[in-house]
Amino acid sequence: MNNLKKFYKNNRIYCILMIISAVCLLVILTSVLAYFINQTRTSVYGHRIDDIVDHPVDNELNDLKSYFESNDKVESVNTDIRGKIIYVNLVFNKDVANEDIQTICTESLAKFTADQKEYYDIQFIAKREDLKPYLGSKSARQTVISWANYSYDDEEEAEEGE
Repeated sequence: MNNLKKFYKNNRIYCILMIISAVCLLVILTSVLAYFINQTRTSVYGHRIDDIVDHPVDNELNDLKSYFESNDKVESVNTDIRGKIIYVNLVFNKDVANEDIQTICTESLAKFTADQKEYYDIQFIAKREDLKPYLGSKSARQTVISWANYSYDDEEEAEEGE
């Protein structure tokens, strides 16, 4: 104990600075840990989709799946909701034309209410054997589906162009 008192008397300024540094380090570590722990407890979307409970789509998704499964041009369908985006993954028969895909997907929008169409973005991903996916998206702010313009392999287009 006498050694500590002697050390403190000889190095008073260093001891005070060391105590202040230790307290500052403890405050910094506590605040960093609190920040990261709080980040893991909140949603990845923050408060952007707090009102999503006012716009349920469970029954409509079941109706949508039934609609696609009843169509003989559709081999399989899978739906997924991530935030405010509804993903509809479709596998069509190989001989289905892009116009048929557009018609089928556009008609499927009737399964949603007007309120749901204005709240959710809907992404259609139509796949066919040996072809690139045909992508369609309907923004919540739009009334129509925008379709991507690339569904055939570059090699097939080159062969058709010759």
